[in-house]
Amino acid sequence: MFWRKKQDIKKVENVKNIHVMPDDFYGGKDPVVYYKTTERTIENGKVLKTNAPVKQSAAALAHGVSQIKVPSFLHSKKFKIIVVAVVFLIAIGLISWYYINQAKPKAVQPFVPNEVVTPVPEVVEPEPVVEEIVEPVVPEVAPTTTEPVVEPEKKVGLEFPSMFLADGADMDSDSLTDLEEEMLGLDSGVWDTDGDGYCDGLEVFNLYNPKGIAPMKIIDSGLVKEYVNPIWGYRVYYPTGWAAASVDENANQVLFSALSGDYIEIWSEEMQAGEDFTDWFSRQAKGQLYSDLQTFTNRFKEEGLRRKDDLVAYFVTNNKVYVLVYHPGVTGDISFRHMFVIMEQSFRPSKTSVVIPEQEILPPVLEEVTSTTLEEVSTSTLEEMI
Repeated sequence: MFWRKKQDIKKVENVKNIHVMPDDFYGGKDPVVYYKTTERTIENGKVLKTNAPVKQSAAALAHGVSQIKVPSFLHSKKFKIIVVAVVFLIAIGLISWYYINQAKPKAVQPFVPNEVVTPVPEVVEPEPVVEEIVEPVVPEVAPTTTEPVVEPEKKVGLEFPSMFLADGADMDSDSLTDLEEEMLGLDSGVWDTDGDGYCDGLEVFNLYNPKGIAPMKIIDSGLVKEYVNPIWGYRVYYPTGWAAASVDENANQVLFSALSGDYIEIWSEEMQAGEDFTDWFSRQAKGQLYSDLQTFTNRFKEEGLRRKDDLVAYFVTNNKVYVLVYHPGVTGDISFRHMFVIMEQSFRPSKTSVVIPEQEILPPVLEEVTSTTLEEVSTSTLEEMI
């Protein structure tokens, strides 16, 4: 219906007056009138040559105006075949291109192993540390069988012991206390441990060995040691089991201490200009009487003064004063009187050439010494017996 047969198309030439049917006949529409011109078409009074069919409306034909010109070749079968062939070829080309593209070898991508991703640790803000105050725990000290070392109290200035102190126990009456014999390794029940005829106290008083015939001298027995003051230069024997320590950096005050708390002090001081020993004594020995002092000469021929209870001794030389003082321990007894005697008898303000003679072996003939104090048996008496 769209296309009319060629024989139905009439030639229209010189159309001037065309009667148009009312619009009601067409339902208010302008029907399209199809026709075919073979040579020419009149449009606005002009003659145009064309071989294509012209699509015109009835209104246009009525006014003598053709609206659209359709080329004639578009209606030919040949044209349609060509269009179909072109479309087919394009479709074949697109399909071929698709399959060829799929068949092409793709570039081999290098194998990349999966990267091991190390997890990043979560950063956790540390909580504020609250320091707890912990009181130190003092460990309990197990009780020991040995007696602790009692450090003597460091005193400023000279202090002197009482003159009314008693000696410690002496079971065998050899003038050595039982504590002294225990410290020296002697038998506290035997008057003469080495059996050489001299009581143990007498040998110690004269700086001989109470434990055996040889060695004779007490310094060679190992029972005592020699202390040399590094500043003042004096020399003295002291018990091997005691501790020696300087109180000050100039070694003016040196203490020799026993485990029991007893200790012997050596105080060194220079006298003032124009001062003699009596002046110094009145200035420094507070509470002491000069009349209580006695002169003596020790085993190294050094002269000195000692208090009559033999607990304090003084040596004066080259305007210097050396004081030896015995300080009892907590018991208040004189447990080591003969240790003080050893230091008193061996004190030398400086190095000396005096040598203590060797002791001879004698039979035990001094039984009567038990009732005689060692102060009454002088060194000369002992040398006369040798």
